[in-house]
Amino acid sequence: MQTLDPKSILFSTPTISNDTASLEPGKDKPGASDFIFHEDEWSQLEFLGKNRLAEVQRMLKEFKNFEQANRVQHGWRNVYVRKIQRLPLIAGPGPVQKLEHLLNSKAGPAPMLFSSSTVSGQVKGGFSLPLGGSITLYGYVADQNIPVLGASVGKDPDDSKLTQAFIKLNASNGLILVDWRAQLVLVSVGKSGQIEVWRP
Repeated sequence: MQTLDPKSILFSTPTISNDTASLEPGKDKPGASDFIFHEDEWSQLEFLGKNRLAEVQRMLKEFKNFEQANRVQHGWRNVYVRKIQRLPLIAGPGPVQKLEHLLNSKAGPAPMLFSSSTVSGQVKGGFSLPLGGSITLYGYVADQNIPVLGASVGKDPDDSKLTQAFIKLNASNGLILVDWRAQLVLVSVGKSGQIEVWRP
């Protein structure tokens, strides 16, 4: 028998969201057509309303100091837990259809989340929206609103796909794009097409 000091166990990610969507039982063995990612990836790259910018900036400043203080060679001693009140991002009847029309994409299956090697479940009321280039948006519908709209970036991504989605969502719904781990925010698009980026 071996003993292990809990203080020696490191986190593999410096920050997580304190909220996850309600889950329904999912497949034990997801297939190639299923959209699946680790539950720690939930909302690491996400859209929020521009009216939340000051709140996001405050949290990113806190997180930057926290991350630097807890970073070690192979991980982090502690994890920064983000607590964000979820408010409607895309509101009104048929919010997923609105996204499909805006981004010219057809919604796919709800995300399936896993922890370690075990499937935790499938997001209740969820959807995925593939943009091509290994970029997929995802979220769920609650009371005819979308309160969470995240982005999943796969292998060899075409970042321009996500950039174009941001430009459209910023113009139509006033959304910003927050990359929590990279500690940056895409804030707005100027008349010349230049994107305003904020970093702590």
